Amino acid sequence: MCWQDQLLVISLMLSNFYLLEEPQFVTARAGESVVLGCDVSHPLNGQQTPYVVEWFKFGVPIPFFINFRFYPPHVDPEYAGRTSLHGKASLQIEQVRSEDQGWYECRVLMLEQQYDTFHNGSWVHLTVNAPPTFTETPPQYVEAREGGSITLSCTAFGNPKPVVTWLREGEQLTSNKKYMVTNDGSLTVQAIAREDRGAYSCRAHSDQGEAVHTTRLLVQGPPYIVAPPENITVNISQNALFTCQAEAYPGNLTYTWFWEEDNVYFKNDLKLRVRILIDGTLIIFRVKPEDAGKYTCSPSNSLGISPSASAYLTVQYPARVLNMPPVIYVPRKLPGIIRCPVDANPPVTSVRWEKDGYPLRVEKYPGWSQMPDGSIRVAEVTEDSLGTYTCVPYNALGTMGQSPPATLVLKDPPYFNVRPGGEYRQEAGRELVIPCAASGDPEIPTITWRKVHPTQLTGQAENSLQFVSLSKEDHGEWECVATNVVTSITASTRLFVIGTSPHAPANVHVSASTTSANVSWEPGYDGGFEQTFSVWYGPVKKKTDLGPHDWLSVPVPGSQTWLVVQGLEPKTAYQFSVLAQNKLGTGPFSEVVTVNTVVYPVSTPEPLVLLTPPRCLTANRTQQGVLLTWLPPANHTSPIDRYIIEFRLGERWEVLDDLIPADETEIMARDLIPDSWYEFRALAVMDDLISESSNVVGVSSTEISDEGLARPVVAGIVATICFLAAAVLFSTLAACFVNKQHRRKLKQGCKWLFLKSPQTGKSFSHLDFMMVLVVLAPCSHPSPSISASLFGSLVRSDGHLLPPLYCVSHRRPPLTPLPGIEPYWEEPDRSMPAPAPLFQQMALAAPSCLSCMLSVLWCGATLVRSPFGQIIHRCSYVFLCFDFFFYDLGVNGS
Repeated sequence: MCWQDQLLVISLMLSNFYLLEEPQFVTARAGESVVLGCDVSHPLNGQQTPYVVEWFKFGVPIPFFINFRFYPPHVDPEYAGRTSLHGKASLQIEQVRSEDQGWYECRVLMLEQQYDTFHNGSWVHLTVNAPPTFTETPPQYVEAREGGSITLSCTAFGNPKPVVTWLREGEQLTSNKKYMVTNDGSLTVQAIAREDRGAYSCRAHSDQGEAVHTTRLLVQGPPYIVAPPENITVNISQNALFTCQAEAYPGNLTYTWFWEEDNVYFKNDLKLRVRILIDGTLIIFRVKPEDAGKYTCSPSNSLGISPSASAYLTVQYPARVLNMPPVIYVPRKLPGIIRCPVDANPPVTSVRWEKDGYPLRVEKYPGWSQMPDGSIRVAEVTEDSLGTYTCVPYNALGTMGQSPPATLVLKDPPYFNVRPGGEYRQEAGRELVIPCAASGDPEIPTITWRKVHPTQLTGQAENSLQFVSLSKEDHGEWECVATNVVTSITASTRLFVIGTSPHAPANVHVSASTTSANVSWEPGYDGGFEQTFSVWYGPVKKKTDLGPHDWLSVPVPGSQTWLVVQGLEPKTAYQFSVLAQNKLGTGPFSEVVTVNTVVYPVSTPEPLVLLTPPRCLTANRTQQGVLLTWLPPANHTSPIDRYIIEFRLGERWEVLDDLIPADETEIMARDLIPDSWYEFRALAVMDDLISESSNVVGVSSTEISDEGLARPVVAGIVATICFLAAAVLFSTLAACFVNKQHRRKLKQGCKWLFLKSPQTGKSFSHLDFMMVLVVLAPCSHPSPSISASLFGSLVRSDGHLLPPLYCVSHRRPPLTPLPGIEPYWEEPDRSMPAPAPLFQQMALAAPSCLSCMLSVLWCGATLVRSPFGQIIHRCSYVFLCFDFFFYDLGVNGS
């Protein structure tokens, strides 16, 4: 019952006995002195009568203090030595305690009076303010097993009542999965681990002060290595030292050291040279190269599983030769290797060879070379390779000496008697035997079968690979390996297991944009049936997400090996995998590929650079696909980072390629859906800016016919035909003109001047040189010098220089011929027949006309495809051809 309730009870009692005095309230601090007041009232006549003073504590029926005049007071043992009268009836209490708090009653008994005893008396309430003190605390040290739990109880007393809290390393503990704190001051530590060891403090605090009690928790469990060993490197014959420090409770630690997997005391060559100190240090005396390897420290205290920590010992030593064989077998007339089995740390730097006791200079032998490890490679082993070889290896620390001699022996390599076929196809569950046999000298080769990439399979009976019941895992490429002391040879075959689910797709590639990803892959073996694919994807979840990882799947149309996944979130990590299925079921998933979608570009209110879109986007169909070309954006000062090409079949734009380098302005769109209408557009990217789209071009993916010619070629042919028609028309008019001139010459009696060679006496034919006809009459005629300078000399086919020729009229004096040339005159034959008809003259000129036509065609092609210089060069032959044509018309017409 609290003191307020007690006060109510006392007030009721006092009111019944007509006590005029009000109760007193006294407050003291623990350890101090206090006086509880009590007055004595004498009769009105003033006589001093004897009296007895009694002090009661509420709730106790007998007084704890009685005093009568000069006699010693009677005091309860709880108050002995601490109480005495102060004045007539007041009570003084020394060294006030917390338990002294409560209601006190003072009674004064007058021995010679007959009135109410309660008239002389009073009630006093004593309040004792005390700092917190503990009434119950846990031990200073407590032990608990690792993985268990423990409860620490702490109770405190004080006035006012203190609040009890628990602290660890200065942090107040609250209830959670590890700790449970109750209102009565107890602390429970659950699932105790090594990290929970240490000091726990119980703190009781109030307005009067605080009290703290600390308990240290000792966790019983296996040791914990606080200083693991570290890798060390020593030279041969030096000492090696590994340190290993562990902590545990109880601390009766023992250390065990292992070399690889063996106890160091169980290794014959090591047990006499090692010592383990009490603190766990391992010392290896006089280290040898064989001591190198992994050393493991394992401390133990007989509780739980002992931990371990490893470190590596590296031993450096001069280069040495290990196990040099006395005989070295090499294949005859095949590449061979003469090995020097070197062991060195640091690695070998050079190897010196001797053959038959003399230094071997490899460069003097054709086809011989020394490998990085010092071995000798022989391109083709012949009798010249025979001999006795020794080698001396060197490294940075030197050498341990020369190798034993080894004799080189030539042997024939093994060969296959029976080779496996190129491929085998068999249904799953059926039996299959793949034969393979080999022979060789000096012994029969060993046959082993191995599957390419997976682990090796040991040899089968009769050197054949036998499958009792084929399974899906047996599918793949197999190799038969024949090995003897000379060399190894292999024969490959491929096994197709029919009637299984598909194999996993390979080489999955994902190219992501802001909201989509282009997934492509290489299909695996279909199991003998048509297979289809589906793409599975989902966002990457954090480790804190405990929910299920839901993936979405998108079927792939047809048998295509790519798919564009839409509807992705920007700046999000996604995982992709491809699954194949056929009528027998689904195969395994492909490897999982993780990509991040691109973040949307952040547009600034006032961009510093205005990025314009690419220009002049065009699309041309080719046999390989659609060729897209464009021009860079105009009026941009900063360089472009890359281009993006998008396409659409319907209303939604999709990314074709978003990583086109800035220095490229064309791309080939392949693998388009046949007979579809595609639209393309281009965008430019610079830093965080993306331009608006370029012009949109559309093109059909219908296959282009192989027939027909390109427009430039057609234009060239049309131009050539037109030019040829004009040439024929011009030639016809020229023939008419020449024929008319010829008739006029006959009427005027023109003489022809021919040049005759003085050596042969024959005149030159027009077939030997290009005839230039100069008619001197009746029109004005050039002088011989002008004619000679104009037409120059011609060269015959036999290399002789042809002289100029002249034609003069009978009206002019004869010309002086060149030296060595004998001119002669001929009168026109009046009896010669009339000139041939025009069509006959043109027929006679047909060869020259045909050559002209070919030249025109050649010139037309040149106009279409050749540079201007070649056009001039080739078309000059056309004009020369027309010169011959006109000459033939003139001669034949005459």
